[in-house]
Amino acid sequence: MPKTQLLLILLFIPACLFAQNSITGKITSLANKNPVAGVSVFLNNTTLGTKTATDGSFTISNIPNGQYTIIFSSIGYETATQLVMINKDIHLAAVSLSPKITELGEVVITAKHHHQPGRNLYLHTFIAEFLGQTKNARECTILNPNLIHFVYDEKTDRLTATTSDFLIIENKALGYRIKYLLLSFLNDPTWGRTSYTGVSLFQPMDSTAEQELVWKKKRAETYRGSEMHFLRSCIASQTDAEGFTVWEVTRTPSPTRPPDSLLAEQMNTLSGYPKTNPDVVKLMKLIKESPYVQTVANTPLTMYKYIKVTDKKGIYAFGYSQTIMVNYLNTSNGSNRCSSFITFIDPYAYFDNKGIIFTPQSCLIEGFWGTKRIAELLPDDYQPPNGF
Repeated sequence: MPKTQLLLILLFIPACLFAQNSITGKITSLANKNPVAGVSVFLNNTTLGTKTATDGSFTISNIPNGQYTIIFSSIGYETATQLVMINKDIHLAAVSLSPKITELGEVVITAKHHHQPGRNLYLHTFIAEFLGQTKNARECTILNPNLIHFVYDEKTDRLTATTSDFLIIENKALGYRIKYLLLSFLNDPTWGRTSYTGVSLFQPMDSTAEQELVWKKKRAETYRGSEMHFLRSCIASQTDAEGFTVWEVTRTPSPTRPPDSLLAEQMNTLSGYPKTNPDVVKLMKLIKESPYVQTVANTPLTMYKYIKVTDKKGIYAFGYSQTIMVNYLNTSNGSNRCSSFITFIDPYAYFDNKGIIFTPQSCLIEGFWGTKRIAELLPDDYQPPNGF
C-alpha cells in the first residue's frame, strides 16, 4: 500500500536502477525429476531469454532492476510462469514442468458470420485488432496464423481466439521478431471493445548497420509519448521536461444516452432482429454515443497528486479519485491525438522501475494509449538512445 505521505519530490533515477543482474536455475520434469534440455526461459515482454543446457540449467544475464514474469516453455510440457522482483542476482529453486496431455485441437464456430462465413474473415478481424491499423501495423506479419483457434458467436457478434503455441510475428517497422503465446482475445464490435492477454519474447531482427539506424529512430518515435515514457518520467520527476501534462477530467452521464445496462437489455431483446431493423439501427446509434460529457480542468495537476511511493522498493503507485488526461506535447482540451484518459477502478495501479503497470486490471485506459496494439509494442527492457 502507498505510504501516507504525499510524494513531494520524486528522486531522480539512481544508478542502482540500471544495475545489471542475473537469474540462474534448473528445469526438471515433474514426471521423472530428470533435467529438461532446450526449454525456452525468458522474461515476459522483453528481449531477455535463453534455453536450458543438457543438464537443465540456465542463466539470464544483464537484467535491469524491476518486476518480471519468467516464462518456461517447451514442446511436450505445460508452460509455467513465475513472478520475481529483481534487484540483485537470483538463483531460483528447481522448476518442475508438467508433461502436456495432448488433445486434438479444433476451430470452433458457434454460428456462421452474418456477412462472410469462414476463417478468413475472422483472421482479417483478428489481425486488424491485434496488430493494429497503423503504419507500423502494415509492416507486421504473423508467420504462422494457422495456430489461431477462433470462436465466433453470432448472437453477440463476439469473436474470441487463443493459440496452443507461440505465434511468430515479424515487425519490420521496429525490427523485432516476436514470439507471442495468445492466452485470450476478445473483439466485441457492438460495444467497440477489444482486449487480449499473452506472454511474449522480443528478438531483434538481423539487419545492416544502415537498417539498424532506421529501426533505432522508429523505436524512439514509438517510445515518445507512450505509457512507458510517461511513467518513467514520473519516476525521474521529469514529466514537465519530457513534455507531459496531466489534467483532472470531470465526467457526467450523458443526458441523451441510456446506461449500458439498459442498452444491453434492449440489445438482448432485439437479438433476433436483422441489423437493418429501425429499432436495431436506433439502438446501435445510441450505443456508439459517448456515455458521458466531460470537462477538462483549466490547471494541470502536480505530480505528487497522482504518483505515490510505496513501502516496496522499486514499486510505485499511480492513482487519482477522478479520471485524468495525460497529454503529450500539447495543452489542448484533449481533442488532439496525443491525449490518453485513465480511470482508476481500484484506488491505485502499481508500476515498477521499467515504467510498466503490472496491475492493468486496476485502471481503464482510453484515447491515445488505448489504441496501441502489438505493432507499437516495445520490450519492457527498451532504453531510448541518448538524446532521443
